Amino acid sequence: MRKMQQMRELTSGCLRHRQGKPTRNLRELGLERLNDERGSSLIFALVFLIVTSLVVLSLANLAKNDLIATVKFKSAQSLESTANSAAELALNNIRYNFMPGTLNASPPQPCWTASSPASQLTLNGQSIAVWCTTRWSPLSDNTRVVTLDACASTVSALNCEVKPLLEVVATFDDYPSPRGAVSTAQCTSTCGVEMTLDSWVFDAVPPTVQSVTPSSGTVSGGGTITITGTGFTSGAEVDFVDTNLSGNVVLAATNVTVISSTTLTAVTPAMASGESYYVTVTTPTGTSAYGPIYS
Repeated sequence: MRKMQQMRELTSGCLRHRQGKPTRNLRELGLERLNDERGSSLIFALVFLIVTSLVVLSLANLAKNDLIATVKFKSAQSLESTANSAAELALNNIRYNFMPGTLNASPPQPCWTASSPASQLTLNGQSIAVWCTTRWSPLSDNTRVVTLDACASTVSALNCEVKPLLEVVATFDDYPSPRGAVSTAQCTSTCGVEMTLDSWVFDAVPPTVQSVTPSSGTVSGGGTITITGTGFTSGAEVDFVDTNLSGNVVLAATNVTVISSTTLTAVTPAMASGESYYVTVTTPTGTSAYGPIYS
């Protein structure tokens, strides 16, 4: 019996001491595990809060960006709507009213006479001015080709011609068919009996003419010239506009060949002796400003 009691005491001591260290009872082990679980839960909670905060912040930024985009979209839509309305008003006015002040005008001139110094329309808090220039060919079925440039009212006519917000090109036949006797008089009651809308383009960039080679030729015409510039497209037209703008003389070149967006060739028309002409290029986006002179 004594030996059995000694064995139990020895076993009990071994359980309390392992490798010189006192063993912990189950209660101590349970408390430690509970503390570990609480620490892990706290870390998970912090991670969850951080992720949630980032998601909420992202959603708030998206909502803010959507509101800003909506405001800008409405403003752009309002500007476009006002530009369309102003262009329609100008188009209807100049269709039925021959306006000598717009003939070969550079910079372009007001498209209607109701306001000065600009033809201006204000809608939805947006103010748009429209400027016009007219190429008049009274002996042609296409009597008038009018280019209308619409811009914010703070933009000058010259700058609007170079980079319009909206550019409209329309062709008018001012004489009823059959025309009968050919007349070079400005139309009155017959203005705009027929109209063709050639283009209606936002943010149009008209072509430019930088040089004409050679810069002179014979009055009989028939010479080939090379024009360099920008914005040349297939179907481009080349015209010679008398520098004496009061004469309103516009002569069309023939055999226009577009080699690239920066180069084209054309054959010169017959010209009046002693006169000089601006060389212009016309595409669906508009007509180049008066620049190089051919004589």
